[in-house]
Amino acid sequence: MIDTLRQQYPVALMCRVLDVSESGFHAWNTRPPCEREQKNARLVIEILAAHQRTRETYGVKRLHVSW
Repeated sequence: MIDTLRQQYPVALMCRVLDVSESGFHAWNTRPPCEREQKNARLVIEILAAHQRTRETYGVKRLHVSW
């Protein structure tokens, strides 16, 4: 949310309103993605590729069964 609105409002103000420390926000914002986020990103790529391989005709259930 802060990242999205940083062009319209100062980060310090948003952190104060949301009761978040400014240093904590910046630390979180610059932290590399965790292992779970990386795994989820790879899964999204694999799912999209499988969807395209089936000419975008398979839905969630059929993709899950064929996987």
